[in-house]
Amino acid sequence: MRPQRFDVIIIGGGSAGCTIAARLSEDPGRQVLLLEAGPDPQPIPDSIKLASREARSLMESPHIVMYPTVRKGDGSTFYKVSGRVMGGGSSVNAMAAIRPTRSDLDRWASLGNPGWSFDECLPLLKRIETDADYPDSPIHGSDGPLYVKRPFILGDPADEPAAAFIERAMAMGLPLCADLNVPDPFGVCTAPYNIKDGIRQSTTVAYLDPARGRPNLHIVDEAIVTSLKITGDRVEQVVYEKDGQSQSASGERVVLCAGAYQSPQILMLSGIGPAAELKRLGIDVKNALAGVGENYQDHATVSMTFEGRSDFRPDWVIPRFRLMFKSDPSFPCGNFHITQRPPTRVEGLAAMMPVSASLVEQRARGRLRLVSTDPHELLEIDDAMLVDPDDRKAVATAMQFIYDLVQHPSMEGFYGPIIYPGSDDDWEQHARNTHGTYHHGVGTCMMGPASDPMAVVDSTLRVHGMENLWVADASIMPTVTHANTNLTTIMIGERLSDLLKEA
Repeated sequence: MRPQRFDVIIIGGGSAGCTIAARLSEDPGRQVLLLEAGPDPQPIPDSIKLASREARSLMESPHIVMYPTVRKGDGSTFYKVSGRVMGGGSSVNAMAAIRPTRSDLDRWASLGNPGWSFDECLPLLKRIETDADYPDSPIHGSDGPLYVKRPFILGDPADEPAAAFIERAMAMGLPLCADLNVPDPFGVCTAPYNIKDGIRQSTTVAYLDPARGRPNLHIVDEAIVTSLKITGDRVEQVVYEKDGQSQSASGERVVLCAGAYQSPQILMLSGIGPAAELKRLGIDVKNALAGVGENYQDHATVSMTFEGRSDFRPDWVIPRFRLMFKSDPSFPCGNFHITQRPPTRVEGLAAMMPVSASLVEQRARGRLRLVSTDPHELLEIDDAMLVDPDDRKAVATAMQFIYDLVQHPSMEGFYGPIIYPGSDDDWEQHARNTHGTYHHGVGTCMMGPASDPMAVVDSTLRVHGMENLWVADASIMPTVTHANTNLTTIMIGERLSDLLKEA
């Protein structure tokens, strides 16, 4: 029988939410309720379970929400994606298991967030993983719930274009970096993934499934949280829709893990956010926090496509490595991920060899806005991608590096002339008109001290001005990491689990 009141209610069964539910329910005396807006399919369908790292698999998934966004260059529309299924983003992402860098976490700590430096977070990062390649390394874990392995190790036999790509990158000054999860990665790096025997290791698989039999863990899927009922500085009830009916639950503590889009939306619909924005929509202001929905950041991607050689082989499988490239030599680690993509052929045309660059440090800050008080209405996103001239200049530098690499005479056997964009194009403008995203939105409930007017949560992840409300997901990141955000979000879940156990 489900209790009338819970010790902890977790809103969102994503990368952090599943982690927190599993960790807190380890205590049989603690009653935990996990609410997930999407389904919790059992067994997990092959479309989620089987490892596929192609972007088209994500965009075709029925378990996502697509947020339309407008490019600042030509006004064209593209989409930001959020997972809506148990496991959240970890159930639909590309499964890259890449850590935040030392500079990422030390920067967070320097912004007034004690306990978040790299050295302080390293035990959490180790606790998360079982690293199959480096089980004896002092910086890696060997008995954590998340399996991590690199499908390609530098020095292994590689397909011809990949081997040439690596050799040329090294000739241009990039060092070998065998492990992308070292504190400050730079150079030709092997990318680790959370895949085991061809199966995606989502937080559903790694964390939640082993905990499902606990009688104190209560899971409700397809439960869309519409608001938090607040009295003074406490959340008294969590209101959600299930099977078309409005229901509610009460908890001593409430943890919001709904992600960078849904967490600020739920806060604002509940009266926590920028006062003027809330009043504009007739929402009663319970806690005026100007930073809710602000500070939005993401990873912009730009692709360049080159002709492939005439004897293109469709069985080429590009190994998963990345070039961590610095557009400025003074940076402590690479601020671009440069990735060789699998070659393709369009009937009647030459083989096409794409290469992409992702800017993993965004200077400009975007924002999210409520369109209405309807919880089913999608937020409006102003992502501010490439509006900063330094961001555009950095992208152009990375594109020039790619061009110089693949157009070098040593690469003629694999890469032909550039197809798109043209070599004489304005590459900064091309990036503004065509950029995509790695779907790594963060920052919209920023962590910071009360003295920071844009901070939403403190260093313990408690919402400023609230007694029993926490946020733990990608939205609390003050700055976007130089890495895919999934592992960092799991780390955030581990961190809050410890804090709540100690409280």
